[in-house]
Amino acid sequence: MGKSIDNLITFLESHKNADNAHHMAVYMKNQFPFFGIKTPRRRAITQQWWQLQSFHSEHDLKTIMNDLWLRDEREFQYVACDTGKKYKRLWTPDSIPFLQQLICIKSWWDTVDVIACHMVGTVVRQYPEMVKTMDCWIDHPNMWIRRSAILHQLHFKKLTNEKRLFSYCIKQMHETEFFIRKAIGWALRQYSYTAPQVVIQFVKKHRDGLSSLSVKEALKALHRNGYI
Repeated sequence: MGKSIDNLITFLESHKNADNAHHMAVYMKNQFPFFGIKTPRRRAITQQWWQLQSFHSEHDLKTIMNDLWLRDEREFQYVACDTGKKYKRLWTPDSIPFLQQLICIKSWWDTVDVIACHMVGTVVRQYPEMVKTMDCWIDHPNMWIRRSAILHQLHFKKLTNEKRLFSYCIKQMHETEFFIRKAIGWALRQYSYTAPQVVIQFVKKHRDGLSSLSVKEALKALHRNGYI
């Protein structure tokens, strides 16, 4: 594993771009330093790196992702997210505390949403008993954990637990935090592709409680597709 990280560092450092790094850091509110590698190039580098090693267990994923997460440049966390997403079949309920830890470290939407939708969501879909953990997360003091609970079903489509989705939205619709309001709208919008009329009725019923941002995001696709 150590040599694999060394190879990745070499790949990334050889493609540094100071001008890109400045603009990328500004876009992320100057919270993280960057190598300045744009997404298509970074993903090509990641593909090259993947060819040099393999992941056979949950332990392998945790080890490499933890190492990447502790490094400074934001591209390391992006590679970690891409790796966790690619090998998501390896995640189990035992992964949840680790994934929760990653959500809470260097937290921002760019990494949190990938973990919530593609890793946490995968575990919950494969192990339905884990919804109990999501029921705890929706009341968690950490805003990013609450956002993850709202978004974990984002790609469930017809498998979405509608009652749970709506109850989470109701629980958090008083929230003034932008990222929670945005998550509510995003989750409802995504479900509107599967159940448009149900989402319309939900928004209509709770319009006075939902923020204008949540309503706008929830109805965006419905307006575009002519349902309203």
